[in-house]
Amino acid sequence: MLVNWKQRERRKQVATLGAIALLALQLARPATAQQLDVSGYYENMLQLDYVADSRLQALDASKLRLDGGLLSGRVFEVRANVNFIVSLGQLRRSIAPYLPPSVADALQAAGIPDTFRVDRARLFVDNIFVTWVPGGLRIRAGKQQLSWGPGYSYNPTDLFHRKTLVDPTYEKEGVTALRADYRWGIGGQISLIGAPKSDLSRSGYALRAATHVSQIGYDVAITAHQISDSTALDPVTLAPVTQWRRALGLDFVGALFSLGAWFEGNYNWMELEADFVRLVLGTDYTFNDGTYVMLEALYNGRSPRKPPYPTDDWLANLFYGEPVGRGWILVGVRRGISDFWSANLYVFLSPDGSALINPRLNASLAQNVDLVLFGGITLGNDEGSFPSDLVSAVGRLTVYF
Repeated sequence: MLVNWKQRERRKQVATLGAIALLALQLARPATAQQLDVSGYYENMLQLDYVADSRLQALDASKLRLDGGLLSGRVFEVRANVNFIVSLGQLRRSIAPYLPPSVADALQAAGIPDTFRVDRARLFVDNIFVTWVPGGLRIRAGKQQLSWGPGYSYNPTDLFHRKTLVDPTYEKEGVTALRADYRWGIGGQISLIGAPKSDLSRSGYALRAATHVSQIGYDVAITAHQISDSTALDPVTLAPVTQWRRALGLDFVGALFSLGAWFEGNYNWMELEADFVRLVLGTDYTFNDGTYVMLEALYNGRSPRKPPYPTDDWLANLFYGEPVGRGWILVGVRRGISDFWSANLYVFLSPDGSALINPRLNASLAQNVDLVLFGGITLGNDEGSFPSDLVSAVGRLTVYF
């Protein structure tokens, strides 16, 4: 059953991509000057996950990404990228290492499979969109990035994408939408988004209005969403639950006493579950020697206050990136080792007594070759937000062309 959920999630690709591609070709037809560019990268990623009472899990994946763009005059642009991923090693993976022992035992007792299968090969369009820029207005149609919010570890005001805690800056798959942006002055912007579903009555909508407030030196934005949300599971059947979700959010970014400061949060009105609040508050500082430090806190009102957390929360965390528990405090440090190497350390501390340590090493091996080594180590409460004794290591080598 868990496998079917994941497959269903992957199949949520809107059928309008073909129409968008045809529209893009039509828009690229005018006999004005056209510029075509093609780029991309090859990437190999090796991931190792280990828990003391289970065997080592290894996944080796090779990825080829091709990016293409066609600029027709100064008004129309078509961009797309295609990803081809081939996975080697263990294709059937257990989710037990990422769960508390009590939850893993409960799944086993209920006869619910605790494994999922990674596709041997996957070919998919990551982004494909056409952009029309008439004056100060920008209209974009197609599969595209819709990320909002200044938070590093989590973005409450972004209801279209999900982040991975140990690798939050990695690229995310696009969302099919129609988006219009109008900009003015310093920081002034209004964005309107419509994200269609196969059932148009369940389509999602979003609005963001932003400006720079010179009196306080902050960029401030208000966001509003109405979407068909599928990030929760039924606590009894563990089947996905679809419900209307309406959210009103606020975010701002600026400086306070030589410290960077940001806030991001929203209030969520839910159709079937209790309404809740999510907030992120952060600050950072860079020392004269280049050492960068960051402090960020998340409050998550959707989850119970104390463990043990329910099984449906844990599965929503694995499949949809929903945080478990009432939040965390993140402490981060980044230091350059040389012109081409930098070291990072992030520590997530939960009020329930669990912790996640996330070291990271970035290296530029050549002009077009990057190496990233990162991972996660969990400590503390076995039933906490970060179940203890998991050691995960990831190496990613990328060659750009």
